[in-house]
Amino acid sequence: MKRVSCRLILLHSLLLISFCAITAQTIGFEKIRWVRDKIAPGLIWKSSHTFIYDTIPQNINVLIVNPGKRKVSLVYNPEKNIPVSIQAVATPALAAVNGGFFNIKNGGSATYIRTGGSITYSDPSWQLPENENINGSVLIRSGREVIIEKAKSDSWYDNKKEFDDVLATGPLLVKEGNIPVLPATSLVTARHPRTAIGVMKSRRILLVTLDGRTTEAAGVTLNELALLMKSLGSRDAVNLDGGGSTTMWIRGRSFNGVVNMPCDNKKFDHEGERAVSDIFIVK
Repeated sequence: MKRVSCRLILLHSLLLISFCAITAQTIGFEKIRWVRDKIAPGLIWKSSHTFIYDTIPQNINVLIVNPGKRKVSLVYNPEKNIPVSIQAVATPALAAVNGGFFNIKNGGSATYIRTGGSITYSDPSWQLPENENINGSVLIRSGREVIIEKAKSDSWYDNKKEFDDVLATGPLLVKEGNIPVLPATSLVTARHPRTAIGVMKSRRILLVTLDGRTTEAAGVTLNELALLMKSLGSRDAVNLDGGGSTTMWIRGRSFNGVVNMPCDNKKFDHEGERAVSDIFIVK
């Protein structure tokens, strides 16, 4: 009886330690227990350190933006890459996440990008069919309306001057409530840190990060990210740059405002930011 009791006590202790280390468990993404924080009118922050499929640790952060109260925009530096926290603090942003794909060595966007109505883009080799991963785009009108749709040609975007901000990115994760067939590329099928943007039926905007490449956060495949974006209520959603670029920043928070665990230092802490070329901000 004593041996059984000791085993029970040990099992209880291990379960308690596990619960304290990971704040929630869920089979998939539908039953995540969120910590919720109202940053400002029109801006909600939700976070969870959780498991998916009972075994895979995840660290998830979500910004929910009401465009009736908050504007969003792209911020871009074509000359050099700068960490999200440094770019964001120099703007009127309340919050920010990293944006699209970029040239890590030389700076500048790797795809079509427009910010503040100014057209700036690099080699058009990003376009389909040359790059099947970049099959989507984000268009922002007057800071209040975000549209996520399939990628078009450079000339199509050039002529759509009613959009102040445009970013070609991908792959598309959700379109009109459905998850499309994703390309069978390593970007899609491997688990990595991820950043995504989604639009709900209510026109609210979702900015989402999932950490990865550590024992405390495994990251997700893009199919898993699509399932998460749909479970959060996205009518449309698209993948942004991920990996070491994945960063979420909120003004006034600890660790220079970095609230997720960027992994470029290969640690589960707030210190591993990567310099990036462009960011999405919530004003």
